[in-house]
Amino acid sequence: MTEKLNSGGLAATRKKYTPAFKAEYVRQVAAGARQSDVARAQGISPALLGRWQRQALETAVPSSAERDEIRQLRAALKRVEMERDILKKVVTIFSQPPQ
Repeated sequence: MTEKLNSGGLAATRKKYTPAFKAEYVRQVAAGARQSDVARAQGISPALLGRWQRQALETAVPSSAERDEIRQLRAALKRVEMERDILKKVVTIFSQPPQ
C-alpha cells in the first residue's frame, strides 16, 4: 500500500468533516449562496461541497417503501376527514330543534 506524501515527505492525512459542518454549508448553498463562494470561504473545493449536496439530496428523497407508506397514509387521512365532515353534518342535523 502506498501513502501519499506531502511536500515535507510526511504521510498526508485526510481531513474529516463532521455531519453538522457539512449540513451547515449545504444549507447555506440551498439558501442561495454561491457554491464557489461558500467553498472558498471555508477552504474546501467546490467539488467536495457539490458531493455533500448530492449526498444530502439522496438522504432527503424518500425511498419507494416510504413513498408507498405516504400514499397510504394520505388516503387514510382523506377517508377520516370525510368521515369527520359527515359526522359534523349529522350532529348539526340532530341538534336542531324539531319543527
